[in-house]
Amino acid sequence: MTGIILALTGLLLSLTRILGVRQMMLAVMLVRPACDRAFDWLKAASEQQTGPGAAINALVIAIAIVTIIHVPGIVLSAPLLAWASVLLTAAASLVHAPDPSGGLRDLLALFTYAAVFTLPYALVRTKKMATQCLVVALCSSAVPSIFALLELAMQPDILTGEQRLQSTFTHPNIYAFYIVSVVTVILYMLCSANFTLSPIRRRAVLAYAGFLLFLLLLTKARSAWLSMVIITAGYAVLVDRRWLLAILCLPVLLLFPAVGERLSDLKSGTVAVGFEQLNSLAWREVLWNDTLEWLTANPPGLNGYGLNSYKAYVPLFFSRGDGEVRIGPHNAILQIYFEMGMAGLASFGLLWGTVVLEVLSTWSRDFRGALTMSLLCAGYIVMCYSDNLLDYLQFQWFFWFIMGTIAASARLAAHTSQARFAVA
Repeated sequence: MTGIILALTGLLLSLTRILGVRQMMLAVMLVRPACDRAFDWLKAASEQQTGPGAAINALVIAIAIVTIIHVPGIVLSAPLLAWASVLLTAAASLVHAPDPSGGLRDLLALFTYAAVFTLPYALVRTKKMATQCLVVALCSSAVPSIFALLELAMQPDILTGEQRLQSTFTHPNIYAFYIVSVVTVILYMLCSANFTLSPIRRRAVLAYAGFLLFLLLLTKARSAWLSMVIITAGYAVLVDRRWLLAILCLPVLLLFPAVGERLSDLKSGTVAVGFEQLNSLAWREVLWNDTLEWLTANPPGLNGYGLNSYKAYVPLFFSRGDGEVRIGPHNAILQIYFEMGMAGLASFGLLWGTVVLEVLSTWSRDFRGALTMSLLCAGYIVMCYSDNLLDYLQFQWFFWFIMGTIAASARLAAHTSQARFAVA
């Protein structure tokens, strides 16, 4: 399989040479959300730990490196310097990692997140290109949306039972977080000064947003629901008050079995006594408390216990485990602290600060657009609270590509005379 991946990577790089960096990157962002389950099937069929996705990851990193070589000036931007600090801190933590190969895989995943954020800085040379990037990101949801309809047709229990919608993704939560980001992009297109939509297109994207919100309900991902409520509520109050009607209709959603049952589930299994089965939130709280108690006695220090180390250590302290269970912390912030220590928290905090400041720098020129993207950042933090968000590659790619495009647009407006990498 390694030989096949190397050959596929070489083929993709050759294709990039022919098509051009911008076209290849946009093509990857367009089709990648539809590939996860197919890639997993290929890995299972070949009985290998890696598959075609590794070749695409390598391609994205290679393109980013080539781009930086051609336009070295972009690395001096604050968000990219912050990303460099995150990657250096993550690499330093590998010294303590109990599973170096697993830690290296996590590090390479972080490199791909940084790469998809970096590329717009070199590729976005005009507002038209920024618009194209966002339109491609929106269009990437077409295949997953169609597949979701097919999944509903094949599994109608999703509407009324415990089954959850996941479309082309490997877990319902990943699809849910992806939908939240896509809907926010639609809100941005509707309100930003950088977009001018005809009445027909406005109605079309509004209808599509409504369809995506329906699919979001069927993922039954409560943290994604909360993030979406925060984003739409902020949007309704501060950007477009016509969306207040949607907020006022939220109680009606309790009539849907998919919503009512998932929320009522939080009322049972709340006390960790004996062998009582806990609901997912209570189970997470026990896991977090056990983790924090252990960290109090065994501080992670400056560099933490190493990337991918949590799963190796969790059997030592998780009271609801069986001594062998290897699970993630279901909290990205706690994971960063455990695996990367105080340096990891500081570097991620620096990254978030610089990205938000970059987005807010367009406040005077595009108040509503800047506010909408800031709400997406707030939604991301909410999603970090209750899930292994750092492991969700497809969502992370979409999110960081969008934020990179917005940040690059802000930089473009502030430095219109700066040279950029010419792409065919």
